Amino acid sequence: MNAKKLLLFIVIIFSVSKSYSCSCTAKPSVKMNWESANEIFNGKIVSVDSLLYGNNGAKIYSYTVKILKSFKIGFYKNREFRTILTQDGSSCDFMFEIGKEYLIYAKEDNQTLSSSICSRTSLFKNVEKEESETLEKLYESYVSDVSRVRFEKFQNNVSYQIDLVKNGFEQKIHSQNSIIYALSGIIILLFIIILIKTIKS
Repeated sequence: MNAKKLLLFIVIIFSVSKSYSCSCTAKPSVKMNWESANEIFNGKIVSVDSLLYGNNGAKIYSYTVKILKSFKIGFYKNREFRTILTQDGSSCDFMFEIGKEYLIYAKEDNQTLSSSICSRTSLFKNVEKEESETLEKLYESYVSDVSRVRFEKFQNNVSYQIDLVKNGFEQKIHSQNSIIYALSGIIILLFIIILIKTIKS
């Protein structure tokens, strides 16, 4: 590889490291999601009602979900159903499908629940074993620590969405900085190699 090819390689690496997509792909950690959500559970969507409309005319979907297993608060027999509201056209609300099973991180807002695409909510079959194990440990610690006074962070849905995006963004920036530092080291090393080759020639 000659000096020109090495320089081109450096430019390509640097350009890739600077690219950034403003999205929810970098989601907060399991622990961070657990702390900010009011309820976390494995649930199955049993029905949906789309005859509701918001004050801005947007269609609102009301999902009925049956809790199969809770990872944050307990639930009682015959009280295992919850309502999750999703606004049509909202880029942050998670859209569900009837009959499918999900791991849901939900936030309470006016006696109903909401779930964001910026949380770790996903199809249950796609949840990694490590995430399930972490949730189990957090839940066990939560129910066993009866002596501690628990404080719930009260937020409406909007501030909850903002917090999720902010936390995810901060984690992505931290991850990107680590990559940039590593690439900077490679660039410096390649520059030294080029310099040595130039001096020798």
